[in-house]
Amino acid sequence: MRLIVTQAHRLTLFILLAIAAVGCDKMGDVASGAGSATTSLANKILGEPSSEQEEGVPEEQANSQSASGTIGEAEADSAAESGDEKDSEAEPETAITGERKGDFNLVFEMSYQSCSSCGIWFDSAKLVIAHSQGEFTARQSGSLLIKEAPYSQGRFNADISSIPPSSTIQSAILYMLLNTDEGISNDDFTSSISVYGDIGGSRTYIREITARDDIKGRGYSKANPNVPIDFTDYARQVE
Repeated sequence: MRLIVTQAHRLTLFILLAIAAVGCDKMGDVASGAGSATTSLANKILGEPSSEQEEGVPEEQANSQSASGTIGEAEADSAAESGDEKDSEAEPETAITGERKGDFNLVFEMSYQSCSSCGIWFDSAKLVIAHSQGEFTARQSGSLLIKEAPYSQGRFNADISSIPPSSTIQSAILYMLLNTDEGISNDDFTSSISVYGDIGGSRTYIREITARDDIKGRGYSKANPNVPIDFTDYARQVE
């Protein structure tokens, strides 16, 4: 059977082909949209921003995020500096080093003389300082004749710089040895001696030594000449 194509048939066929072509374009758009939606959903699941979100972020919001990150870093730096300061404060102080600068210097002056010719004469003296890290000893001969008239002043000096500054002084006794010939009169029970010391560069009254309480009253004499006098308080004040 021979197909006869007329002008009307050609027009109808052209219209159908045009409709079919338009339909294919629509279907392509639909497929492309579906692909974009699928990609966006995957990005949301993975936590990655989509291209639309990146392009759509306002400038103010981006600056805010950037500033927030800077503040976080500053806070971290501040915390680190604070930690350094705490560590610095926690460091123990450096131990005291050096030497005791002050010397153990005493001056003896007769404050009351029992008779015109009386005096107290010590031949020598020995200082014994007991401290928490050991014992210090210093000896001196002479310079200990003490009289009011004619005036004679007694002195005792000791360099105590070898005692560690960190040690605690427990006692300081000055053992004063009476002269066995003219140390003190046999009937002298009233004479007294004022003792002065150097504290911080100033002459300071330290104590009184009396024949009644410290020498004769305790049984010391020419026959028992070793007279111990306590200077613990003074030794603790020497710088």
